[in-house]
Amino acid sequence: MTDRDPLQGAQTQAVRVLLAAHGEAETPGMAENFQVSWRTLSHAADVMKLPAPLRLVICSLAAVRKRFSGRPGSAHNQNTRAQAVALQRRLDHDASGRFRVEPAYASSKPSLEQQLEPAADHAIQLVISMIPSDSRLSCGLICHALEGKAAQQAQTSVLARLWDSPELIDVHCQHVVQQYPRNVASASCLVLLLHGTLVRDQQGNKPGFHTGEQEKAAYASALRDALQALPEGPWTRIELAYLNHGVGGQWSSPTLEERMDQLAEEGIHDVVVYACEHLVDGGETAGLPRTLASSGVKNARLLPCLNSFPPLIDYLAKRVLDAMEHQQGSCCCDRCPLMADRPDAGKSAV
Repeated sequence: MTDRDPLQGAQTQAVRVLLAAHGEAETPGMAENFQVSWRTLSHAADVMKLPAPLRLVICSLAAVRKRFSGRPGSAHNQNTRAQAVALQRRLDHDASGRFRVEPAYASSKPSLEQQLEPAADHAIQLVISMIPSDSRLSCGLICHALEGKAAQQAQTSVLARLWDSPELIDVHCQHVVQQYPRNVASASCLVLLLHGTLVRDQQGNKPGFHTGEQEKAAYASALRDALQALPEGPWTRIELAYLNHGVGGQWSSPTLEERMDQLAEEGIHDVVVYACEHLVDGGETAGLPRTLASSGVKNARLLPCLNSFPPLIDYLAKRVLDAMEHQQGSCCCDRCPLMADRPDAGKSAV
């Protein structure tokens, strides 16, 4: 990051706010699904051993399966756009049109790299990483896109560290309590579903990049503790599970399938699953009902993601306004390549 904080002296300037999400294919078309998968695996190939021929095979097969699955495209991008609209309305109410909110996607269009390009119609931009656990493949994609680009760095501040935010944990708790089924048995189990990450490479070694494993553990622990402390919580236990891609080595465990099998063997008949690391519903969460239906658990249900839940929008607006008020754009991950030389690097989320 340059010595000048982009937020310094920005109180009267136009501000663009980018919601930086993963991005998914919005149609079942083969070309779009191939392109999104190729871009996703290309990011992963920067840090894992994923040769181009292997990526070509994976992306081609995935595109064919999607085309003939009979299922629609992902709602991920649409839900992210709805979040941007809701946040725009919230900021317009508090800041009189000073902000312009837009989505940006790592793997689909409009691409994050294009959105980060300097523009004449705004003086600075705040980029909010919409993947809670910081890693090389979440907020790291933002910062690596900015490396070596002085003009973009001079006008950009990245807000990450959602995993380290008690306020976001509180938003999740409100949402779970509101959405939890009222007709479940008293012995129900709540499963917090996280997006898995690589924990061992193909040689059995720790990965040589920032995987976010520690951040996921802290995030999951904080959310589980907060939910367990709720007196109105209807569940009797809370467990963790992971959604994995399975490329490049050993991923997080247990998988959702493994956790459901375990609970079925223990005689648990009511399970409620909440994808707490997916801030919007999309392709991955759309497939979860089929996974749950094929498990041995008699009554397995899925909670919706936060999507445009008003307390989430209020939380995001507060982060933006606090960052501007305190002129702090340094809410980055502990290993942010752009903040390594700054004394306030790794600062807790505002």
